[in-house]
Amino acid sequence: MAFRRIAVIYNSASGRPRERESLLARLAAPLRAAGCTVHVCPTERPGHAADIARAKAGEGYDLILAHGGDGTMNEALQGVMGTGAALGFWPGGTANVLAAELHLPQRPEEMARRILAGRTEEVTVGRANDRWFLLMAGVGLDAAVAGSVDPDLKRRFGKAAFFVAAMQFIWRWDLAPFLVHLEGEPPVEGRFVVAGNARSYGGGFQFTPDAALTDPCLDICIFTAETVGDYLAYVSAALVGLHRNMPGVIYRKVRTVSITAAGEHRPLTQVDGEVIGSLPVTLTAVPRALRLLV
Repeated sequence: MAFRRIAVIYNSASGRPRERESLLARLAAPLRAAGCTVHVCPTERPGHAADIARAKAGEGYDLILAHGGDGTMNEALQGVMGTGAALGFWPGGTANVLAAELHLPQRPEEMARRILAGRTEEVTVGRANDRWFLLMAGVGLDAAVAGSVDPDLKRRFGKAAFFVAAMQFIWRWDLAPFLVHLEGEPPVEGRFVVAGNARSYGGGFQFTPDAALTDPCLDICIFTAETVGDYLAYVSAALVGLHRNMPGVIYRKVRTVSITAAGEHRPLTQVDGEVIGSLPVTLTAVPRALRLLV
């Protein structure tokens, strides 16, 4: 479909202002030349992207384009859901997993051509309690690392900040167990779970290599081992998606799954790389819930 009204949401606190202004102008020029209305909307606080997306969809904008990393995309997703507007993503942040999944361009002129082509797909969206996610949800290892990333290091060094946080976590190694409740099966005690709505995870990993945005299910990968050595082996194998047949790994396709604490410790949960709280969490696949620019 052809988009006529486009709202571009970006994080005003990230990047270099002059460079960002140039990129936004280069995106808007061909769109406006083609007759589109383009409204550029900077965010001013955490969660603002969701408010902007909801408001602009309510004003009749038919494409909400999030510019930044997967966190900006996830915020915009919260505002778009249920409005009928399409969501697009223009990569420009620290982590761009959705861009890798959809082979999205970074150059503004190429992104403008993608928008003008107007190709969308109805995709499945995941829900973690009351938070929507498009890529993945995780409990245990990845959420603990994401929750310990230094914001200043992330702003200055990008992905390297996640590596630092991961090394610090491995050094102290404190993975608390939790219970994964699969439909029709006894509870499984796990220490790391990834529920993927897409094949790509981040950093080149493929924890859910059979997942797809158009699949009505989530792919869930449960790791039950306890030692650092086991998880180093899992992570290495996940670079090429060969971890599923390793000891201590359970892989399923599910419509819904609940995860609860196994003791006093309540592990963290992340969605699309952003920590949203601690257990319990119920993860649900909602098929054909969103029109996504592809």
